Amino acid sequence: MEQEVRDSTQRVLDVAETLFMDRGYNAITLRDIADELGIKQASLYYHFPGGKEQLFQAMAERMFERHHQGITAAIAANEGDLRSQLRDIAAWFSSQRPVKFMGMLHADLAALSPEHKEELAQKAHSAMFRPLRQCFVEAQARGEIRAMHPDLLAGCFLWLMDGLSYGETRAGAPPRQAMADDIISMMLDGLLLRSSEISAAQRTWVFQS
Repeated sequence: MEQEVRDSTQRVLDVAETLFMDRGYNAITLRDIADELGIKQASLYYHFPGGKEQLFQAMAERMFERHHQGITAAIAANEGDLRSQLRDIAAWFSSQRPVKFMGMLHADLAALSPEHKEELAQKAHSAMFRPLRQCFVEAQARGEIRAMHPDLLAGCFLWLMDGLSYGETRAGAPPRQAMADDIISMMLDGLLLRSSEISAAQRTWVFQS
């Protein structure tokens, strides 16, 4: 019986995550979730007596923990190599439903009570931002990258990962992992061509013209 209840709760959370992440907190009602599950709305209160806000909080906490495990596993598997760490983190994000992390923090959390808003913001920071920040701190300590504020680097990387879900909606867009590789190259290698690359690019341009 207990296992059935746990399985049922996870099913509710699965559907809630899909709807909340696709359409946002304010656009979704408990009736929407119940209809998707094929149950009565009142049944949701068995799992989440606090209603929609409690359900959203539980869904977000579960999602943050899942991403924390994915991020930290990617970092640990590629210790000492920032490029490989970022690439595996990007692969993790590419394998998951888009988080739309920044929109969630600035729109969805704003609709919650101040207490729950602060609690989820702290959990998101600990789960996703902090391990990325430490990743960049350690890369700087190894002399792998030049000194820049690690908060800026971690925030930019998360924002760019968010952008993958928007970029892939364009017609003819490359796969998410290919876009992620370009993002990582942009962060680590920059956009400006080196002198040897400029010569090669010029030769290509002359040939094509």
